[in-house]
Amino acid sequence: MGFLSKLFGGSKDAEKTALDLLKNLMNSDKKEDRKEEKKQEEAPAPAQDPSPVYDSTDSGPSGFSWGERMPAEENQYNYNGTYREYFEHIFRDDFSQYQLKAEPQPGGKRIVYTLFDLGRTVCVVEVMHQGSDSKKLREKCRRNGIGYCRFYHNHDGWWNTREYVVTRIKEAIG
Repeated sequence: MGFLSKLFGGSKDAEKTALDLLKNLMNSDKKEDRKEEKKQEEAPAPAQDPSPVYDSTDSGPSGFSWGERMPAEENQYNYNGTYREYFEHIFRDDFSQYQLKAEPQPGGKRIVYTLFDLGRTVCVVEVMHQGSDSKKLREKCRRNGIGYCRFYHNHDGWWNTREYVVTRIKEAIG
């Protein structure tokens, strides 16, 4: 006597009805998942937070990426483009020896970049909203011996200067 048989007191009709309902429910969930995936693929990229305007008349210390004043060197906020374009510009110019895969995450507040060398993952870079609390990917990279670093694209006073970004990625690669 199976579980459903016990549950429905041996009634084969009730058993079959319950099984059919369960199958329909599972198929419905799969269809909804596929609809959601398709919707995410077709949806236009979410609007990015506008970049704040900062005073750069008095430059901060070069090579560092934090402080009250914007450093005079290239950084995320004085770059002529979005934060995503800024990071991808750095990947193209400073890490051109690697293949790059960009994966915008649902919600539009996080992008995961993966650097490959001959098909082997050498580094994962997360660029995320300061309110994000993602630890799962970092831990997975640590367990698998893959370089990892993260940058916040909207943290007040953190400039993501080019030198800072390049240095941290190089250190993560090893």
